[in-house]
Amino acid sequence: MLGILVLRLRVKVGGHYSIFPGKLLHGTFFHYLSTCAPTLGDDLHTRKIKPFTIGFFRRTGKPLPVIPRAQDLNEPHYAVGEVVLLRLTALDDAALEAFLRIPPETELVVGKLTFTVEEILADGREDTGITAAEELMAAVFSMEEVMHLRFSFLSPTLFHADGYDCAVPRPELIFASLADKWTWQGLPVAMDKSYVRTIAAKLIPLEWRGAGIRIRQSERKTVPGFMGNFSFSMECLSEEEREVIRLLAQFAPFCGTGRLTAQGMGETHMFFTTGRG
Repeated sequence: MLGILVLRLRVKVGGHYSIFPGKLLHGTFFHYLSTCAPTLGDDLHTRKIKPFTIGFFRRTGKPLPVIPRAQDLNEPHYAVGEVVLLRLTALDDAALEAFLRIPPETELVVGKLTFTVEEILADGREDTGITAAEELMAAVFSMEEVMHLRFSFLSPTLFHADGYDCAVPRPELIFASLADKWTWQGLPVAMDKSYVRTIAAKLIPLEWRGAGIRIRQSERKTVPGFMGNFSFSMECLSEEEREVIRLLAQFAPFCGTGRLTAQGMGETHMFFTTGRG
């Protein structure tokens, strides 16, 4: 099963970060698993590709702007009593079950700050939900009129291409990343990465609004990233090619896009419209 969950958290010990807190969040959830599900935690430690993603803190009622300030990402501040949302996704049954079982009132220590879990959303609120890969595949056949895709990258996103970090939302990089993640999870239907790159390169860019941003991973290291909304048309693709693109686009919110998706990067939301939309 695949799941998108949102943890509703209340700040117990407030303060600010001096770096992007993605690595700290990654460590927090591994610490939780090592305590509450040690066998799973040990298993995940040995995996190069993690079957989950972690997003970025979002204030309730205040979605991140399309182009946030670098300071808001690299030096976020949270006050005692404030409520924030944190999006998690799970790509296999074990990770999904472990996240769903996080008890209310659990304290998550993230660096110098502490958050208390008030609620776990998985029922459609805040775009959450649980499904099976087979259901994603079946849904493709009901999307024949969908011609336009809009990616909304709500946390910094980057790729590793030709030996370098690349922070450019080229469709062939986006869909090659999604094809890799589909294959790594061993999901039904083989994905030929070279074929996917070829057809993705034929997507026509439409509207976009976004920007590049430098993410401070530590006091000495930064990486590039981009955020924003980017739309593409599938009008130049055959129906067979569109089915592949639609399937991977549906998978994107679960697996995230690009590198470091288990460390706060690459949070992806999708919107689909017909050619008339």
